[in-house]
Amino acid sequence: MEDTIVTMKHKELITNNLIAFSAIFIASIAMKYLSGFDAEIGSYLYLPIGAKILIFLLFGRSVLPGVMASCIFCGVVLFNSWGGNFAWGAIGAMMGAVAPLISMWFIQKLDVVNFSNLKNIDFRHILFLIFFTAIIHALSRFVIYAKSEVFSINPVDFLSHYLVGDMIGGVVVIWTVLKILPYFVSRVVRP
Repeated sequence: MEDTIVTMKHKELITNNLIAFSAIFIASIAMKYLSGFDAEIGSYLYLPIGAKILIFLLFGRSVLPGVMASCIFCGVVLFNSWGGNFAWGAIGAMMGAVAPLISMWFIQKLDVVNFSNLKNIDFRHILFLIFFTAIIHALSRFVIYAKSEVFSINPVDFLSHYLVGDMIGGVVVIWTVLKILPYFVSRVVRP
């Protein structure tokens, strides 16, 4: 009996991580074709940050391996954004993967909201999470890329593009999935 329960938990964990990988991959593809991406200046529509936040809200920290794997894979395969230095790029991808978790942890420590009960979360709390995550993500990428000496970045352009892109991308993904997608699904399901 216990073996069956353990096997089911492993299957659920693997499935959730595959969903996380796929969601970030799809958001990355959509971003690439909608707005483009350049590692030195970012994008004004960085959709993967919204996918990461949403995935962590839905599944918790257990999907961190899937999120990290997708971030590294997308950076290398889709964006070729490592400037020839895989190590610095992987570190940047990992920071992008943990930025939402750091934000969620900090917000919960302030007792602003408990993200473990999604039914009681006000959309304003999710907006605050998006904005706080954008700040952590942009600053961490700036420090990593500036230290790497691989990229030639202008601090004002870099930070403004990353902050705006993360905020807009986060709002677009989460708003689409939470508000617009259910509307279309309900229209299709209804006879």
